[in-house]
Amino acid sequence: MQKKYYELFFIVEEQYKNLFLDFAFDLGIEAIEEKDNGVYIRSHESLEELSWALEIFAQKLTTTFNLNHKIISNLSLVEKENKDWIQEYKKGIKPILVDNVYIHTTWQEEKKNCINIKINPALAFGSGHHESTYSCVKFLQKFSKSKLRALDLGCGSGILGIIMAKFGCNVEICDTDELAIDSSLENARLNGVDFHKAWCGSIDKANGLYNLIVANIIADVILILEKDIKNHLEDNAILILSGILDKYSTRIKEKFQDLELIDEMQINEWCSFVYKNNKKG
Repeated sequence: MQKKYYELFFIVEEQYKNLFLDFAFDLGIEAIEEKDNGVYIRSHESLEELSWALEIFAQKLTTTFNLNHKIISNLSLVEKENKDWIQEYKKGIKPILVDNVYIHTTWQEEKKNCINIKINPALAFGSGHHESTYSCVKFLQKFSKSKLRALDLGCGSGILGIIMAKFGCNVEICDTDELAIDSSLENARLNGVDFHKAWCGSIDKANGLYNLIVANIIADVILILEKDIKNHLEDNAILILSGILDKYSTRIKEKFQDLELIDEMQINEWCSFVYKNNKKG
């Protein structure tokens, strides 16, 4: 065992956190932990180049989203005495129970009389603990039904798509990150389910209409995709929108006011909305 390892820590605004996590995973980083309102990255290899890359990435996002403030702070890189931090990392990941759905890792035991969802966190893109994912899991247990044509838009780790498949939906998934697609397909295999279609890209590449769409993505992206989302809703379809900070909730409601808002949930600063497409003739 090597005597030293490197630990990189930073704090990033919550709505942009997944973008930074995806960026790190794209660079081949696997040991990532969200803790203390920040992100820890550990490696036996030097992380100086990654630290520099994160700063450049943050600057590009600031320009892209026309922000007038920094979205990343407290960036620090330290060298530490080695310990079995992989085992420490595993200890820090707790299973989560959302009503009758039990989300756990590959090294944790299943829970009896529950719908078990097994996730390999080394594959990244979410393990179900985030408030927006929690809300989606609750809503999907209510609205997922056998043989519905369903889409997980921005699938990440595939948790939501897997849940819909467990309820008998014919599920398709998409994400703009190819690694997320690979992660979702591998997690689907771990759970013994299949997706009918998976593609790298967004809903503009989808064919036909859906009875159920779940989009657990940031508000800015939802607003950009608003028309495409609506154009792929079947009559009386259910649309679940999540990943929305409360400061953007009014804008989302205004954009989707032509649909019927039938349910909503807020956990801390994160909002989720459920719409029904009963406005079409």
